[in-house]
Amino acid sequence: MCEHLRMDPQDDPEARIRELERPLADVARASELGTGHDVSPTQPWTHGNTFPPPPPGPPAPWPGYADQFAPPPPQPHSGSGARILVVLGLIMVSLFAAGIAAYVMFSGSGGDTSTDETASPPNPTVQAPVIAPPRVTTDSTTVTAPGETVIVSGVNENRTVACNGNAVIVSGIENTLTITGHCANIAVSGIQNTITVDSADTIGVSGFENRVTFHTGQPEISKSGQDNSVEQG
Repeated sequence: MCEHLRMDPQDDPEARIRELERPLADVARASELGTGHDVSPTQPWTHGNTFPPPPPGPPAPWPGYADQFAPPPPQPHSGSGARILVVLGLIMVSLFAAGIAAYVMFSGSGGDTSTDETASPPNPTVQAPVIAPPRVTTDSTTVTAPGETVIVSGVNENRTVACNGNAVIVSGIENTLTITGHCANIAVSGIQNTITVDSADTIGVSGFENRVTFHTGQPEISKSGQDNSVEQG
């Protein structure tokens, strides 16, 4: 006969599981109803518990690496030297400005100082009168041999020439010449000469403002220069 033995609840696995789940079911029920007491942690920390080891740190630098790339040491600030430079700069600027002001003051006061003194009258400018040379008038009559060349020159001369087939050359300034008879050739140059001739074969005029007047005949006329005239009258 088999004898049934009664199992101890401590040895029943299902009963053991239900006993373990009962506190969790009570907590869940209490949270749903909003009531209940604080539940203590299931596994409080004890002295025997240990923490996990920390992660490994960075590798150590190679020898000499830290010295090669070390930051430069801080330079001391020369505050006193900078202040001295600023003060010297301000002094130089002040001296330069004072020099400019003094120059402007003395240059501007040059006209004022003259007013304090007795003004001297200006020196009159004496212009010497321009004295024109005396106009010497020479009146003469020239009688020439036939075929001879007669030359008349000078300044402001008044002459008469008796021409007998001669060649007459006139030059100079402001001469007055009267030619009687018949001339082979008359050549006039110079400035402002006045010639009157009875007759001539050829008349040539150059220079400036010379006047030639012939009485008779039809002479061969040539002109050059400026404002010269040859006409019958």
